[in-house]
Formats: sequence, structure tokens, C-alpha cells
Amino acid sequence: MLALISTSKSAYIDSEGFNTTSTLSNDKTTIEQKKDRSRGNEDNALAKSLQLLRIRGSPNLLPEDILKLVNHCRCLRELSMFYSLLSDDLLIALCTEEEINLETLRIEIHSETTPLPVISEKTWTTFADRFPNTHLILLSYITDEEEHKTLFTSRIPVTHLYFGEAPSEFVALRIHNYCPRLVELVISAYGPGLIDDVLINVARGCPRLNSIGLGDCEISCIGLLKFVTICAERLKILYIRETSLIEDLELDVLDVTAKVSSLLGDTWVPEYIPLW
Repeated sequence: MLALISTSKSAYIDSEGFNTTSTLSNDKTTIEQKKDRSRGNEDNALAKSLQLLRIRGSPNLLPEDILKLVNHCRCLRELSMFYSLLSDDLLIALCTEEEINLETLRIEIHSETTPLPVISEKTWTTFADRFPNTHLILLSYITDEEEHKTLFTSRIPVTHLYFGEAPSEFVALRIHNYCPRLVELVISAYGPGLIDDVLINVARGCPRLNSIGLGDCEISCIGLLKFVTICAERLKILYIRETSLIEDLELDVLDVTAKVSSLLGDTWVPEYIPLW
């Protein structure tokens, strides 16, 4: 694993596991290779062994710098970076490199002082065609509704979507339109109002969905039953707090627990959260 934390100073890798050193220069914003002359070994241990590249807090890093490092590390399987570093050019360049075989692209989104980059649907389609089995993990920590609208302007081949902050109703109700390849959805908070329609839309619009995790969200017992009825055959993980379930005249918590267990063919219970 190589983690580029900041470009405020040049970062060096120097260990017995590598016979070269990767230098990230803030002044030139380029990736350079410094050979370890003491070894006199022409083989590049970094390129042969690096599988995870994590880029954090590097606002001055250019897309071409990322691509140079990715090109140098042919064994790279996972790339983790901030959404603000993405661009159409970078994603297209990744797609054109035949030797790159990404298994995971992990993207974090935070509120920025500058507008978030807009990635075209054509670029995302090209990425999905080039890496059909890649896990595209999107972690959103933004709260501004306009930023969410900027992010979800077209279909994105997201497979794992995590909302660390409450998404707006506008975005939540359209997740199934933006992310048809979704496998896992985690929402830390939602409201005011029930999340029933959001989950039912996702169940119908995302045929690969098999994992759901809800935090501070409210869902009616009848809404949960409808959701599970739609996707019971593929549902593997269902994490819902007992305090999130809203009872009605038709179903209480015990009733819906029994019915969901029957649909899943296995015992299911909501998560118990202690009051203290």
C-alpha cells in the first residue's frame, strides 16, 4: 500500500521492500522515480508489489500525476482518492491503459470550497464497459443539497454507496435512477419523514442490490415488508435498528420480524440499540 497524504512536503518511500523511491513534488506536481543505486537492481519492486494506492489531502496533485503513478504500478488493484481529484481525462486515461486491471475504485466526497467536478455520463459508461467487475465505492460526506445535485447528474456505475451524512429527499428518491448497478446501500441518517419510498424504489430499480444498512432513519413496518418482498431472493445483509421501525395498525415489530424472517428463509431481527 502507498498512501499519499499531503503535497505540502515531498513524500518519500524508503524501505527494504522497495528498490526505488516515489517522490511526490508539490513544486513541480510530478511523480519522479529515484533509483536506489546501493542495490544496483534494475527491477522495480514498487511496480511489482504495490496493489493499493490511497491519495488523501493532495489538492495540488494533477490527474496526469496520478496516471503516471498508476501506469508505473502494474499490479495496482485498488485506487482510493477524493472525488475532487477526479476528471473525465483521468478516468478515460485509466480505461485506455490495457495493463491496468482495477478491482476497486474508492472515492470519498467532502464539501469543498470549489465546485465538485462534473463527470460526464459518457465517461462513466466507458469506465463501466472497461471495468465491468470493478467495485466502485462512493462515500459521501456532503450535506449541501446543491452539491448532491451536482454529483448525481447522470448514471454512475456505483456498486457500493455510503451516505455518511443525510442525503436530501431529492437525491434519495432518485438513487435508483442514478445507480442501477448498486449492490450495497448504507444511509447513516434520513428525515424528516419515512424512508419507505426510497428503499422500495431502490429495490425495484437496482436488480443487483443485496445489502442495506440504515442508521438514524425511520421506516414503517409495512414499508419494510414491501421492500423485503421485492428483493428477498437476493438480500444478504439487512441492518435496521429496532428503534427505526414505526409500527402501525397492520404490523408491529414482532409481526414484521416474523414475516421478514419467513421471506428471507432465515432468522432476522432488527438491531437492538440500548437506551443508555
